[in-house]
Amino acid sequence: MLKLTLVTPEKKILTDQDVEEITVPAHRGELNILDGHAPLVTTLSTGLMSWRNKGEAAVQKVVVSWGYCEISPNGVSVLADIIDQRADIKEPDVRARLLAGEQRLAGSEHLTDDEFAEAQRQVARARADLDLIGKSV
Repeated sequence: MLKLTLVTPEKKILTDQDVEEITVPAHRGELNILDGHAPLVTTLSTGLMSWRNKGEAAVQKVVVSWGYCEISPNGVSVLADIIDQRADIKEPDVRARLLAGEQRLAGSEHLTDDEFAEAQRQVARARADLDLIGKSV
């Protein structure tokens, strides 16, 4: 059985939650984690993270925006810069964030590399938030 800890710099979402499987948006693609997974540390991209609690059929989902995932014999720890939960997402705010990010990218010739990467994360996060609440982009 896996133990999942999910935190941001500001709050704890889960601590040592018994889960059966976890999927994270790793830097090089989606990473599926099951009991017995080899130890690993990876960076996270912006996207949907999901897990299934022990003994439950329902899949829990959140949006993570950048961070780290550590898989060890003791469990899986996710430290994300931002975690958006379904209850906290307001569609008008997300659509405004998406539009602002797309506009920044449209004028990307004036952005530094860091500003460009931040605008990409902003757009990716907004799209993932809309996916999480079941709205189309």
